[in-house]
Amino acid sequence: MIRYITPIARQNVPEATMVAAGYGWAALMAALGLTNLIIVLYFSLATWAWFVSVSAVAAKVAACALQYAVFRSIVRRRFAQSPG
Repeated sequence: MIRYITPIARQNVPEATMVAAGYGWAALMAALGLTNLIIVLYFSLATWAWFVSVSAVAAKVAACALQYAVFRSIVRRRFAQSPG
């Protein structure tokens, strides 16, 4: 995950936080994959199409927004604490 982070975040966000975010993304992808499998096996094609096109995309957008907000708050807090 660290290689995909912007340089300013890499310099100011603790490495443990970036690693935790990477594990969070991995967990989200695993959960979405398992949910996809369950929906494919037990629900209609229309339900699966809705899940893939709306729910899975919305979950990824929400996770991206959450990560952005957390990283941004950490960087802003670091800048506010730094002298100068």
